Amino acid sequence: MSHCKDNSIEETCSRNQSDRRRSPTPLFNRYTLWGGRRKTIRRAHEKRSHLFVDLYSARLLFLVAAIISLSCIDAYLTLFLIEKGKVVEANPIMAVLLSYGVVPFTVVKFIVTASALLVLCLFKNSRITRISLPLALKIYLCVIIYEIYLYLL
Repeated sequence: MSHCKDNSIEETCSRNQSDRRRSPTPLFNRYTLWGGRRKTIRRAHEKRSHLFVDLYSARLLFLVAAIISLSCIDAYLTLFLIEKGKVVEANPIMAVLLSYGVVPFTVVKFIVTASALLVLCLFKNSRITRISLPLALKIYLCVIIYEIYLYLL
C-alpha cells in the first residue's frame, strides 16, 4: 500500500485501490426495507451503472404515496363513471377484468401500479425514475381532473 502526502494525490490513490467489498450491493438485501446508510451514488463513474442504495428520501415516499392514492381515486372515479354510463373502459385488458367484476379490476390496477412503483423505487437514482415519477403524478392529476369534469357534466 502506498502512502500519499498531497490531498489531491491521496484521493487518486484511494480511488485506485480495489473495492473492499466482496461483491457490489445487491438489488435486494437486508437493508432494502430496514435502514442502511447509503442514500446516493457518490462517484461519477458509478452513475453509468445501476447501483442500489439503502435509504430513500421523504420526497420519494411522498411521490409514491401520492401516485398510489391517485391511482385508487382514478379506479373509483372510473368505476363510478362507467356505472353512470358516461364512459367505457378504454384499456382492453382492464375492460376484460371489469367483466369479471369490480374486485378483479381494482386489485389488478393496484398491483400493476404498486409493482411499477416498487421497481422505480429500487432504481431511484436512474434518470428514467427521476423523470417518470413526477410525470406519472402529473398525468394522474390530469386524468382525475378530467374524470371530475365528466362527472359534473
